[in-house]
Amino acid sequence: MAAPDEKPTVRLVAHCRRCHGWLVSASSVSAGIGPTCAVRERAEQRAAARPLTLFEVAA
Repeated sequence: MAAPDEKPTVRLVAHCRRCHGWLVSASSVSAGIGPTCAVRERAEQRAAARPLTLFEVAA
């Protein structure tokens, strides 16, 4: 049992905007996205910005 003079620890958490998992890290909470989802999001943005070639359009 906790001592009566101990105060509870308060921590700000949020949900990831992509996977809705819990964000605990201060930098992730401020960004609104976790590190793994941020990498995946950047990869998707790069892929969307890349122009299609003739062979990709035909497929």
